[in-house]
Amino acid sequence: MRLALRPAAGPARTPLRRGRRTPTARTPGARTSTARTSAATGLALLLALLAGPAGAATAQPPSAGYSRQQQEADSRLTWGVVPAGEDGADGRVSLRLEAEPGSAHRDFVEVTNFSDRPVTFSLTASDGVIVDSGEFDLLPRSEEPVGGGSWITIQEELSLDGRSSAVVPFTLEVPHDALPGDHPGGIAVSVLTTGEDDRGNAVALDARVGVRTHLRVAGELTPRVELTDVRATYRTSWNPFRPGTVEVSWTVANTGNVRLGSAQDVEVAGPFGLGSATGPAVAEQREVLPGGNGTEERYAAEVWPLGRLSAQITAEQRTVGEDVVEAALRDAHARARVIAVPWPQLGLLALVPLTVVAHRWRRRRQRERLAEAVAAARADQAPSPEIPSP
Repeated sequence: MRLALRPAAGPARTPLRRGRRTPTARTPGARTSTARTSAATGLALLLALLAGPAGAATAQPPSAGYSRQQQEADSRLTWGVVPAGEDGADGRVSLRLEAEPGSAHRDFVEVTNFSDRPVTFSLTASDGVIVDSGEFDLLPRSEEPVGGGSWITIQEELSLDGRSSAVVPFTLEVPHDALPGDHPGGIAVSVLTTGEDDRGNAVALDARVGVRTHLRVAGELTPRVELTDVRATYRTSWNPFRPGTVEVSWTVANTGNVRLGSAQDVEVAGPFGLGSATGPAVAEQREVLPGGNGTEERYAAEVWPLGRLSAQITAEQRTVGEDVVEAALRDAHARARVIAVPWPQLGLLALVPLTVVAHRWRRRRQRERLAEAVAAARADQAPSPEIPSP
């Protein structure tokens, strides 16, 4: 395998230097861990996959218990990886390919060591995923790829002198039985650095940066987004002069074979459309991969308790980035119902006849007492009968 080695331009390579740095706190599991014993080694995996022209990574060692000398050495370790041709970086944003089942494709990435000292990099390919933050990521190193990432073959290690670059070829072989549609993946370049904590235990940090692969296998495309786990609940306000709150939740699932974005509108209404509340574009997912789900979304609105309430959710499908989908994009719909009993209002209505009865009883008692007082006063004022003398 031939590598085209040449000095790296360093600061002059502005596209690479504009890239994000890793590790990033938004990647799940991307934390530094300490070994449980002096013989055990903790491992943290940090990944930042770039959607921009290129990316650069700087190793960030653990802040607690890590030796000062090792921190200073590792802080100067910076590298990047970009799509390339045989002669070097070619300005592509990502590795985009449309292929037939059973075909093979050869392409290149350029790895650059911006540091002043030699570094040995690890190169891996894996499947793409969307993490909870909505960002694209790769599977953790501990998980074996089973999709598009498993079809990529690339050398496992690359040693570079300081301030140098190498063009690395890789091969993507599409299985004969590959299903049509998108198969996201990526190539990661990582560096493992080690040190010791304050107890003498070994500490390892694996920081990686990567480039994304957009692979679409030829065949019939079926863009489809569905709304799942749709639920609605009603929280009553015990103030009879204020409405309660309807809470609606749902999850967006991509049941088609191409990646899609989506935006949801929600409308809540009572019988015959009474007391309606509308929330346009209350949630949005930039990208949901085929077979994947977005995070749980929620919408809340104040609605009067009018008995049976209905929540209608409409999800608009959208293409992502530069993708072209030559198929109809249809909206997805889902409905959830909830019973909102107007207990405070019913209680208020129940007080009305009780108040009327109590008022009438009080008036009658007042009249009776007045009559008794008048009778007593008349009895006191009546003249005493005269008694004849003997």
